[in-house]
Amino acid sequence: MLGIFKAMNANKPQLREFDPATIQRIKEGAYLVKIISETQVAARKCDFYAGNAVDQEVRNAFADEAKLLKQGLRPLQQYYEAMTME
Repeated sequence: MLGIFKAMNANKPQLREFDPATIQRIKEGAYLVKIISETQVAARKCDFYAGNAVDQEVRNAFADEAKLLKQGLRPLQQYYEAMTME
């Protein structure tokens, strides 16, 4: 079985190592994906708590926080999309 995979990969180009700029871009992209997903989770939690809150002031506080998180999420997503388009 190992011989089959070696034969299949024989003509494919091999990379030894990435240059420092590429390594930094990969790490930056991974961190950005994590921040985006955590921000989405936090916004959904705020929406959930706003929906369950009895007090109007608490409901408004959670709704405002969810709105701020969603607004902050857009630039992060646009930056990630621009980063992956390059």
